[in-house]
Amino acid sequence: MKSIISLVVLAASSALAAPANVIRSNFIQIGDFWARAGPTSPGASMHFTLTDPNYPDDTPTDCNLIWTYGQLPNENARCNNGEYSIKFPQGAPDFNLFTLELERVSGSIPEDGHVLLSSNANGMAPGTKWICVNNPEPHVEISCSYQGVLEMQV
Repeated sequence: MKSIISLVVLAASSALAAPANVIRSNFIQIGDFWARAGPTSPGASMHFTLTDPNYPDDTPTDCNLIWTYGQLPNENARCNNGEYSIKFPQGAPDFNLFTLELERVSGSIPEDGHVLLSSNANGMAPGTKWICVNNPEPHVEISCSYQGVLEMQV
């Protein structure tokens, strides 16, 4: 009888100690997303807050870039926590139309995603949430922001 009770207790404790099935999210969220550029150097800046359900201990984290508009930002650009690299795979971003790529640089769940942002300046993105305004104030050539929370597939 003691051995049966011991087996039941052992089985119950093993079940409690086993990790729960973790469901991997296929999306990261980007909020408070804006970009602006002016005529003086460095001229361009971009900010967003990244939230990753797969890494709740590391996020949300802010991501900030400053560079010369019309050129590529630093190729080693990362979000503030250092865990996500920021890339522009189609070259130097024109804020009216560019691709943003984010890649997780460490961790047990590999992630690499990209999203095309278009302000509809070329007429190809009606209903876009990426809104750009030309010359909104002195010394600012273009100011853009995303209306809502952007989900990027990873």
